[in-house]
Amino acid sequence: MAGGPQYARRDGIWWAFPLHQILSTVGVITLATVLTLTLSPSTRARWILTETPYFPVQIALALLIGFVLPRFLRHWLMQWVWVLPFLILCVSFILTPLPLAGRFERYFGWDCRPELRCFVRLAVTLPFYTAVAYSLTAFLRSAIQRRKQQLETAE
Repeated sequence: MAGGPQYARRDGIWWAFPLHQILSTVGVITLATVLTLTLSPSTRARWILTETPYFPVQIALALLIGFVLPRFLRHWLMQWVWVLPFLILCVSFILTPLPLAGRFERYFGWDCRPELRCFVRLAVTLPFYTAVAYSLTAFLRSAIQRRKQQLETAE
């Protein structure tokens, strides 16, 4: 291959960013839904998944997956999957024709709930939260591994 091994290494992971983007958002949300529906009745599962403040089940699952997955898939791109959901959140937030306080209430407060036929928090804010949690723990895992390697080489 022209360019040497460093280019082969980059060319070999063209699929990594889309994979982690899907895993950190759709994958986490789907897995959280399946696990919650398996462990509790559907009415309670709906309340846990969509009506609990700040989506704790989905965020906890994203934290867990983001910490465990780098052990098997060592992609530095995992730390950057929050960028696309953040950009979507920013564009959506800016284009919303509400006063600033109303926008914050819609995206991060209780103004927009599924029982009110408003799905902005589920469609925009939830993927942002899960991607941030996934990226954050992937970053922490990477930092821990680097620190461990530094300590081992110092000995």
